[in-house]
Amino acid sequence: MSEDLELVVFGAHLRGGPLAHQLTDLGARWAGEIRTAPRYRMTVLPTEPPKPAVTRVPDRTSGASLIGHRWLLSPSALGRFLDALPPPMQLGKVEFDDGTWRTGFGCDASAATGPDISEYGSWLAAVEARAV
Repeated sequence: MSEDLELVVFGAHLRGGPLAHQLTDLGARWAGEIRTAPRYRMTVLPTEPPKPAVTRVPDRTSGASLIGHRWLLSPSALGRFLDALPPPMQLGKVEFDDGTWRTGFGCDASAATGPDISEYGSWLAAVEARAV
């Protein structure tokens, strides 16, 4: 049996979110919250349902620390999830506040042109504040 892989999500795939079923249908298990290093921005993509675009900022540029949710999936489930991922969403390495780099959701920076909601620190807080 293969060891499970971790995936960190920041928006509609958060536990309880409208797209979390895409992970749980693949057998994913929720594994807790985690916070990025303060090197990211979160903007709103014009999708249905709305999704965040999480992008890393260049050095010496103001960023924010964002809250995400950790999910554990089998390698084959993560492959199926990645295969179905629509553009401009991407999976890649994300830096966290504990100094680790983990696989997480990101977005092609050229698509991250919507309203910046980084100040809220999380997708859920931005939704609660009706910024989304």
